[in-house]
Amino acid sequence: MKRKRLTKTKQIWIGVLLVILAVLIGILFFYIQAMRPFTQAKADAISLAKDKASIKKATYFDMVTTQSTTYSVIGLDKQDKKLGVLIPEKGGEITVVAMSDNKSKLNEKTAKLGLNDGNVVWVAADGSCYDFKTGDQVKK
Repeated sequence: MKRKRLTKTKQIWIGVLLVILAVLIGILFFYIQAMRPFTQAKADAISLAKDKASIKKATYFDMVTTQSTTYSVIGLDKQDKKLGVLIPEKGGEITVVAMSDNKSKLNEKTAKLGLNDGNVVWVAADGSCYDFKTGDQVKK
């Protein structure tokens, strides 16, 4: 019985494909490791929002940095009212706001909910802050 040998071209293609596969696995592993702090912060913030603010279902999460970093969770309570929960990264008082109190034109799709000098603000993509209750621009 004669053994079939792979041609040189097939051996090169198999080698190239194995190298590409190894690189893709490395990139995937690096990405998962890089996202771990964010996903852990998200899980912790949502858990805290469910415990302290009676959030039944979280619909939005983000991190906002003005003077300090704040985790913002927006979700529905047991009466299906939309609430915003602001959790300071370094610990402290958790702020809960009813999203129906929002008088600005901004929302979670157009800006990030955060804290600035203890006041609830929307932080736009350009870094400018707008008061949650009035919609007026505030100094960052």
